[in-house]
Amino acid sequence: MTVLRRLSGATLFLFVAGGLAAHAQQVGAKSLPWMKLHDVHTTAAGPALVRFLDQDLFVARDGTLISLTVAADLVNGGGFTTTEIAGTASPEALAALGAALFESHIGRLGGSCTTELMPLGSTFSIGISWYGSGSRSSHFTITNEGSLAGICSQQQLAVLHALEALQASVIADPLSSITSSPCAQDAQCPDGLVCCAPCGIPIPCSRSCFRPDPTTGKCPLFP
Repeated sequence: MTVLRRLSGATLFLFVAGGLAAHAQQVGAKSLPWMKLHDVHTTAAGPALVRFLDQDLFVARDGTLISLTVAADLVNGGGFTTTEIAGTASPEALAALGAALFESHIGRLGGSCTTELMPLGSTFSIGISWYGSGSRSSHFTITNEGSLAGICSQQQLAVLHALEALQASVIADPLSSITSSPCAQDAQCPDGLVCCAPCGIPIPCSRSCFRPDPTTGKCPLFP
């Protein structure tokens, strides 16, 4: 677990330095910071650890969304895959997030809380930051690791679910940009994406993370 985090941290640093800089033109004068999320988790299935994921998500008030994910399939191997998603959330998705933040009194949330979001044996730590007007901000962590903390409130979980829903809407948008390093398994891609060979079959080519076909949930048909 420690080795995975060290490897992922080093990989993530390199791609943050290069990958996010490549999308710097998408962050303009109106792209005031609004939310950030950092999610590190290892998923278990029974006694086995099956997947590792380290994700950073940034959301601006104008809807700009950029996420950078490093993931690994711990069962089938294949190493780490890096995926970058860049897009703009719809007004409806932004309104839904804003409503969740208002109802949860986001400015008052802080500290660490515990809950069970994943299968038994999994570990996770999800840090969420909010940036309000002026210098107002708040930060809290949802985790099942470390020292005992209070049980997560419905407000804290509502903020997490609202961010996940907004990200899912951007992933589903055909106008969003999705790029990744080579992958071998779906587990190496962020949630909502699948590992596909874009040249089709039987022509061999490098597989990477793609938006799935909306009707089948599997790889889209490539010409």
